[in-house]
Amino acid sequence: MRFSLCAVLLPLFIAGCSDAATPEAEQLKPAPTVLSKNNQAVAIDSQSETISKDSIQAAHAQLKSLTADLSCDTSAQCQVLPVGSRACGGPSSYLVFSTKNSDSEKVEQIAKRITSLESQLNAQTGMMSICQHLTAPAAQCSSNKCVKVAGNSASVY
Repeated sequence: MRFSLCAVLLPLFIAGCSDAATPEAEQLKPAPTVLSKNNQAVAIDSQSETISKDSIQAAHAQLKSLTADLSCDTSAQCQVLPVGSRACGGPSSYLVFSTKNSDSEKVEQIAKRITSLESQLNAQTGMMSICQHLTAPAAQCSSNKCVKVAGNSASVY
């Protein structure tokens, strides 16, 4: 009895799990990625455009120049922002910057662009990493300069 029941159910399980049983129209396809270029949303087909390391480095340089002035009057002006994307998930770094002389909206916009570019590069190249996840540091105003609080750098899972 058990053998005949297994003989009947096994082909049903196998047929239900095969991709050949799913019509091609119903199979999932990757959605186009949206990037921000000059404050405009642009749809990009991930197969048609490759993201270069040069474009990511240029965005990092722009972010660095916007946040170079770390001067502050209070710790409330010191902000921490996740930047980039690691292959195993999470940001590739955290940026400590001061809102006193930086446009925080522009800084966040560029950080999100870098995260999107790095995520696409990871997907296109099949990037792998050591899967070290960074914890978000704290920031404070010390000697009129925003600094990362020591002892709050990284944790490995």
